Amino acid sequence: MKHSVEVRRSFNKTDEKMLQQSDCLLGSFRDNKSLFIERFPQFADPFDAEWAASTTAAWQITPDYVMVASQSGETATLETLMDQGRNLYQTVILYVQLAFPNNRSILNVFGYDQYNSARSSHLKLPALLRSTFTPASNPEYKPALMTKGLTEVQISSLETLANSIGTQMVVQKNAKNERARMATMRINNLNAVWEKMSLVSMCAKSLFQDDATKYNLFILSERKGPKEDTTTPPDVKQE
Repeated sequence: MKHSVEVRRSFNKTDEKMLQQSDCLLGSFRDNKSLFIERFPQFADPFDAEWAASTTAAWQITPDYVMVASQSGETATLETLMDQGRNLYQTVILYVQLAFPNNRSILNVFGYDQYNSARSSHLKLPALLRSTFTPASNPEYKPALMTKGLTEVQISSLETLANSIGTQMVVQKNAKNERARMATMRINNLNAVWEKMSLVSMCAKSLFQDDATKYNLFILSERKGPKEDTTTPPDVKQE
């Protein structure tokens, strides 16, 4: 059985800061493109065009906070339907108690003994509502219930709400899956941008080791201070 691999960012800063730095770094690279290509032929076209396209694509991917808001909205809708389902079930049980007082066996026909375990379950509550619809619409019980005040709308709503909860549960699950899919796509895209930035930064340390002004244009670290050691690139901390 295959286990999913968690995708992690290759950089230790916010997505926005990294992309802003990518835009700046790309501009500096283009200003010095011929120098880079002379020493490092791999930077020839279409390197900068691909870098720009990756950065633009990363900016355009839906941010996680938008996906969270969407998922939260679907969850809120589901919980509202669950509340309506619980309220409806309790209303039906009230009429069962009025129509058949002190009759525990009939209460259990309507699932009374299952309610506590089902009331908070997105799977069990709709099943309970459907199973309650069957005796509520049965001529053996329905006339007595309606005499006490239960309505046709309330009886039919048992099935309607059960279906609505089931449908919304699928919608919520899809929202969660979409958030995970978008997160993976976003991080992979961001890491592709960071990979280009890191490569340029590493080569710039050698290219501009005697030019502090240009050297500093290509430093990825946010730390301030003297020029860094050029023998090895700084470690990239993973989140």
